[in-house]
Amino acid sequence: QQCRYQLYKNVNPPYRIVLPTIHHHQMNLSKHGGSLSSDASRMAPVMMIICCHHHQTSRSKEAGGVLSDSIEWYLRQWWSQQHQNNTSDGGDNNDNHVSAKVQKQLKDDPVICAVVESLWLVGCLLDTEEVSTTAQVKKGEGLSADATNSDGDKTSKVPYQCLVNIIKDLTSSRNWMTDNKDGDDAMETDENSQPLIPIASLQTTLELSLLQAANLLPNPPPTTAKAKAMKARTGGKAGGAAAAVADDTPVDFVHKKLKKMNTDMYYRQHKFNLLAEESEGYAKLLSFFVVGICEGGTVGKDGEEDDGEDSSSKEARKYVRELIGAFDLDPNRVLDLALDALEWELNEIITSQQTKKSSSKGGANEELGFDAINKAFLNVQSPKVVNTLLAIIRELDGNSSSGRAIAHLLGFKYRSYNNRAAKLAAVAAEKGKDGKDTSDKAGSDKSTSAPARIYPRSLFISTAFLSAHGLVDPHNLLPHLNSTLNLIDTYKTHTTTTINRLKKLGVVSLNSSKADKKDAKDDAADNESADRDAAFRNDPIIGVFRAYLAMGDWDKPVAFLAHATVPEFDSAVKDSDGDKMFSAMELAVLAACSLSESVGADVCAWVSTMIKNVYNEGGNNGKSSRASILPLLNSPFPTETPLSEISSVLRGPLSTLAASGVIRLAQPLYIKLCQIYNKKLTLAENKVEVELKCIDDNIMSVLSTFMVPSLSLFPSDTLLPKELWSLLKKLPYTLRYNLYSAWRKPGLEKGTLRSMLPKDIKSGKIPKPLGIIESEIETGIAARYVLKRISKENIKDMGRQLSKTSHNNPLVVFTDILAKIESYDNLILMMVDTFQFATELSLDVMGYCLLLSLGGSDGGGQRRSGTKMGGLNTEQWLASLETFTGAFYKKFPDVELRGILIYLTARFRDGESSELGVLRSLIKTAGGYGFVDYDSTASLSELQLDGRCGSRLLKRETSSFGVVDNINRKASQHLRAVLQGGDLGVMMILLLSQMRLKILYTKAGSGTEHVKVIGNTYDDCEAVLCLLLEFLSDSSDDQVTGSSTKEKFAASMPSLEDLHTKYGLDTAVAWMLCRPLIRKSMFFKDDNKLAGNASQKVMPAFLERFAASPDMTKSCEKLLPQGAWKNITQAMFQAFYSLSIYDILCPEERYNIEIGRLKKEVERLIILQKGGDAARGQMSALAAAAAAAGASANEVRLATTFTLVHREELDRLKRNVDQLNKDFQRQQKRCKFVTSMLESQKEDLIRSGGSDGTFASAFMTFCVYPRCFLSPEDSLFCAQFIKVLHRMRLPGFSTIEIIDNIVNAATGSLYSMTEDEAGNLAIFFHEIWKSVNSWRYDNDAFSTELKGSPGSKLSKAYAEANSIGDHSTTDGITHDDFKSIYTQWHNKIGVSSIGCFTSSEYMHTRAALIVLSRIVLVYPTQPKVGDKILKSLSSLQSDDNPRPDIRATAQGYYSQLTKARDEGMWKEENIAVTRARQEKEKAKAEERKKNLALQHENMKKESEAITREIGDGGRYGRDRRDDRGRPDDRGRAWGAEPRAHQQRAPPMNVSAPVFTPKVGAQRELGFADRREHDRRGGGQERDVYVPPNRRDGPVTRRQEEGRGERRKRSRSPDHGDDSEHQQSKRTRGEWAPPRRSARR
Repeated sequence: QQCRYQLYKNVNPPYRIVLPTIHHHQMNLSKHGGSLSSDASRMAPVMMIICCHHHQTSRSKEAGGVLSDSIEWYLRQWWSQQHQNNTSDGGDNNDNHVSAKVQKQLKDDPVICAVVESLWLVGCLLDTEEVSTTAQVKKGEGLSADATNSDGDKTSKVPYQCLVNIIKDLTSSRNWMTDNKDGDDAMETDENSQPLIPIASLQTTLELSLLQAANLLPNPPPTTAKAKAMKARTGGKAGGAAAAVADDTPVDFVHKKLKKMNTDMYYRQHKFNLLAEESEGYAKLLSFFVVGICEGGTVGKDGEEDDGEDSSSKEARKYVRELIGAFDLDPNRVLDLALDALEWELNEIITSQQTKKSSSKGGANEELGFDAINKAFLNVQSPKVVNTLLAIIRELDGNSSSGRAIAHLLGFKYRSYNNRAAKLAAVAAEKGKDGKDTSDKAGSDKSTSAPARIYPRSLFISTAFLSAHGLVDPHNLLPHLNSTLNLIDTYKTHTTTTINRLKKLGVVSLNSSKADKKDAKDDAADNESADRDAAFRNDPIIGVFRAYLAMGDWDKPVAFLAHATVPEFDSAVKDSDGDKMFSAMELAVLAACSLSESVGADVCAWVSTMIKNVYNEGGNNGKSSRASILPLLNSPFPTETPLSEISSVLRGPLSTLAASGVIRLAQPLYIKLCQIYNKKLTLAENKVEVELKCIDDNIMSVLSTFMVPSLSLFPSDTLLPKELWSLLKKLPYTLRYNLYSAWRKPGLEKGTLRSMLPKDIKSGKIPKPLGIIESEIETGIAARYVLKRISKENIKDMGRQLSKTSHNNPLVVFTDILAKIESYDNLILMMVDTFQFATELSLDVMGYCLLLSLGGSDGGGQRRSGTKMGGLNTEQWLASLETFTGAFYKKFPDVELRGILIYLTARFRDGESSELGVLRSLIKTAGGYGFVDYDSTASLSELQLDGRCGSRLLKRETSSFGVVDNINRKASQHLRAVLQGGDLGVMMILLLSQMRLKILYTKAGSGTEHVKVIGNTYDDCEAVLCLLLEFLSDSSDDQVTGSSTKEKFAASMPSLEDLHTKYGLDTAVAWMLCRPLIRKSMFFKDDNKLAGNASQKVMPAFLERFAASPDMTKSCEKLLPQGAWKNITQAMFQAFYSLSIYDILCPEERYNIEIGRLKKEVERLIILQKGGDAARGQMSALAAAAAAAGASANEVRLATTFTLVHREELDRLKRNVDQLNKDFQRQQKRCKFVTSMLESQKEDLIRSGGSDGTFASAFMTFCVYPRCFLSPEDSLFCAQFIKVLHRMRLPGFSTIEIIDNIVNAATGSLYSMTEDEAGNLAIFFHEIWKSVNSWRYDNDAFSTELKGSPGSKLSKAYAEANSIGDHSTTDGITHDDFKSIYTQWHNKIGVSSIGCFTSSEYMHTRAALIVLSRIVLVYPTQPKVGDKILKSLSSLQSDDNPRPDIRATAQGYYSQLTKARDEGMWKEENIAVTRARQEKEKAKAEERKKNLALQHENMKKESEAITREIGDGGRYGRDRRDDRGRPDDRGRAWGAEPRAHQQRAPPMNVSAPVFTPKVGAQRELGFADRREHDRRGGGQERDVYVPPNRRDGPVTRRQEEGRGERRKRSRSPDHGDDSEHQQSKRTRGEWAPPRRSARR
């Protein structure tokens, strides 16, 4: 009726549309019949109205025909589609059944309904009142109905008749139920002919008069037998009912039926509710909502039951509409009842599932918990009731998207509950104020007490449910939600309070009043927390948010919460500022989770629900019989969801859980997420890490904001770190270190709090979650507690405890440990042993912390300096970290190494050399190559130099004088593998080679550094370069690892030509880098024979670039200037740079000594293993050594027992003996092979015209000089190579001229070399000068080795320059000639050395001392030069020398030189001079002895005088010290008081412990008892007080006398007479004061 009224109101006659418009629409309808469904419903009323107002019947027929044709075309199309569907479905082909079904479907067709409604509308618009009125008047006057149809009324009846004609045309039968598109109108009798418009639709819609005119009224039923009998009785005269029925027309029949229906509706009395009151309607409505919908399907008009969801909801909506129309119910009230019914139904669904467990904290105990709601709504047994109620509510609200009516009704409910609670609270407060209520009354009158819960939970659930289904906008409810909880302000207050509390953690207060205040504050905080929990339970915004979250969505509930609590959200939405809007949303949900654990638990449950299908992949394949009533968009992730999509959705919730700290309550959820990410991060084939392209920003955000930081929130355990490490170990180390950096920033423990500004604290913008900060502070306190108490004795227990504290916060613990190690290096080994109890994640974090500490800053501050002021020494922190790095990676080789190595590479690239020690420590300790390294070349002994000439095992055995460190082979192999991967090791080698020049010429920074600093840095760089090269080229582990070290090294190493031209390396360094590969290619066949692989004759491809070939020869030509090749041959150049000391010198003596030593050790261990009398002496020695070391009885017993350690040592010694024998034999063969090879190349080594003297200078310039400074091995090689060529009697090889060039180069280079270069030169020069000395002072050696050899022949130019006869060019020099040349060389060296001693430059003096100290046994041999050197050393040894290291070295060299002189090393010294010097020294010794004796006598006299003055009483009274040792009144000796000091007094002047008296040696300022003893003469037996030992009891006089006697013996072994020798050997602790007079 409402629809009809709207149509009637909006369409008013008359319509003025011209006829052409009709034809236009006629053409459109004819040509475009497909648009009939939309156009016919609009055009049908217009066409019929136009026809009716034209007063032309023909035009009406034309219009009716157009409309009929259009409808017929539409029906044909419709029937064709229906017939096709019917055929495909295999439906019933019964014609009667099909016809009935078609008629039923046409009733609901929108086009047919539109036409019928249009006909009804036109009939209403036509003026039929006049016609009906005229007919009635004339009928009353006795006129017939036909008489009324006069010519005057014909005009008024024409429009109505036109409409009747159109209706008749539409109801005429046509054959449209066929595929014949032409349609034959004459075939009306066909069985498929049907009217275009169902007559039943017209009968139920059109007015009665129009139906009568169109002859569409139903015929009256036939007369029954009962009516006929009555008519027979009455004779047809009485006007009975039967007769009326029989004689009624269709119009009369319908009129009577309508009257009967109206009488039944308005006047007939029923059982109750005669006036159709609303109470019955609401009762039926409520009964239907509660019971009727649950009973199942509804019965349609055709008597067929329909159980479908759509049909049931339609029938339910129809029934509700009928109740509203029948009882005139208020639609708003009906909507309110529907909302109540929905609320009750949802509450029943949740209540029925309360017995199930929930993972949410609130889920098990609260109906509002996430699991209680979500699980219940996802597993509904019969969702039809809820869906039907939703359809009813949607229709009652007018299908509005915003749900305004629903919002107002829900808002009214919220306000009602709030007002009720306020009134009850006011009444309760009033009664409490009056004090009249008692406990009994309060208990009896519960209705007037303040409610514990203001709003029912079911209201929150229904509100959220309607919002999830789009029936109401929750934002429209905000004006109705009276929230007393200011969420953001409360959060800011909570943040400020928490920060203040965290700042006080670890602070110990000894004030009791403060402690009481603290307890009071704690109680107040607990009360505040309880009030806050109550406010959260009763807050409608939080309640709606929690229920809305349980619907499965995230963004909409969070946006609602932000809109309700964050003021900036509105402005962000208006400005379309997405960043501010998302920030407001994050702040709102963070505040809610931080203040309420229930809210946080719901968020955890939401995340758990979203990932349940992904986590249970393949676990639940069966379909459940239950259904979900939640929207499909809020369903969990499918199993195949990619990780990036999961991360994008969970990014916000997970960051909130970590920032609020609520994730600590959901440990299973954290484990699930770790396992999901671990499963989704798939590795490529043969890869151990995920590719970077697989990690997008969303995944990285989840890892950095949730996965890694959340570990700090959980209790310290090993389970979670293992789960997290199983995920993180798949990531590249760069990503892991980025995650650790994000975990650390902006600081650790209270560092974050100190970096925060007050405005940040007030605004609540915390850079780091407060829960993580609190956990870090607690971990730091626990770690420092353990570190204060850890020691070697309790390392196992305390180590476990320390590692346990690091499980959840490894950054805090390891940063603190490294800070301790930087200051106390004695903690290094102890801490490394402690880390064995740490997890793999903790060890990986340790590697990151170590890298951060080596960087010299705390992650953003200024880099710390690695050297002390002046740059001479390494800072303590860096030196400690260097040692720790090597020890740590040796103990834990699996820890990531690439980070620290790439960091070192970057530092080397920048020319920074302060971290050279880190790489050195890694190779020495972790790599096990400490035997290759050395502190300085000057400190290498002859034993170590001999070992460096042999095999690697001989180097190892001789490097530390037989003490071999344990090697972790796994750590060594891992370090080598990392250096070989990605060419990292070769890159470092090249950078170190280039950095040598940078150190000399392009040192970074401003200012001029001391030359000593530059020299030391240069030496360190050179030593590390040699060490790294030796480590990378070592192939001793190839049989263990199964890979070729040389092959990998060759693949990374550039060619010799590229090293020189492309990378700018000098010739000697380029050859040094390629020498391992060149030697491998040179001795390939020989090595295969020795290894038993003689069948392999083809050289591997990786060695071809480095093998001798024309290409190699061509490359070598570019290494030297073109003019150099005129004086030196390619064979000599390649032979000199290709070979090593191992190839030309075999240390036979050293091999034999080491083999003999190892055999003795083997015999000793075998004797210990057998035991018996033979091992008794050895066991006694072991027991004594263990006892002297402070071992316990058990340890002493273990020391004398043959244990597993001894077994391993015995096996090692046996293996080494066998290996050394093999190495010895192999090296002997190698040396013979090389010698024979050189012999075969003798003619090619030197050009035939090389006797002009140019070869010697060229050979020295381009071969010897560049190489001898590189390393000790190279310097030995240069010397031995010259000796080999000399022994070969190589033609043209002038040994004398080469030595002359060596002397000239050595004397000149003393002024421009570093300390290690000086040491290398000293080694080289020592080897050369030993031969020169033997030729000078041994005629036989000269005759056999030099005389007549090619080496003794001189060039003409050299002979003329030195005034030597022509015989030297043909026959060689004579011995006298050699003496003359030797004297020149000797003087040159002396002059150069003395010049260095007198130089003001530090390095000149240092280099000369190093060289001369090494060759002290062979130089000087002439006393004239020796005396000058001794004289020049006097100034260096004086105390005025400001350089203590120079003074110490000069003193050492002076002692060595004088000793060598006294032992006859100065072979040219006169015997008379020697004897005179000895007599003079003897006289000086006697004089010193007399002076010492006189000094001692004077000291005794002085002491006696002082004793007489102090000990005779006088004004000082009795000397209490004389009574010490005598018993006191209590029978105890003086000084035996238990409370007396048990230690000696400190020195008198700690800052100046050394005093030099005028007479005597330097002595230390002693203690009081020693001074007292010295004053009394030292030899006299007096009562001297000595602090007693409390454990020894009282000290007797005999003990005092014994101590005095022992003290006398220690002072004077000759019983009172100090000899000169003994006086000179006094220690500083035996100082005696200078002689002083008795009177001061």
